[in-house]
Amino acid sequence: MSNTEWALLYVGGPVVLGFVATALTRSRWPKSGPWMALIGVVLAFGFVVLTYYRSAHSYAGSQGDSDGEMFLGRWWEPTFTVFLALIGYLLWLIGVGAGIAAVAALSAARTRRKTSAAN
Repeated sequence: MSNTEWALLYVGGPVVLGFVATALTRSRWPKSGPWMALIGVVLAFGFVVLTYYRSAHSYAGSQGDSDGEMFLGRWWEPTFTVFLALIGYLLWLIGVGAGIAAVAALSAARTRRKTSAAN
């Protein structure tokens, strides 16, 4: 895969995942929208933990990664990892918002269709 395809996957992945998860569960804002936002927090935290556990135990095992630092017994970049997690969370929220809007639009269209058929 090219760098552009990877970038689209990293940017589009959380958006599409948030949209599909929200649309499939038919989430609405007051009822279950905050739960979808909380799921995004859990996913972002999981990303940070996974990055920590996949990092090298020392600089020697990092294959020349000079940007990292020794933090909590691992050679990794915690500030950059948290920054990426925050970007992913914001993209997740965009996807959730689009999913909630799509569910609301489909529900409104279904209601209009039922009322016009009843008249």
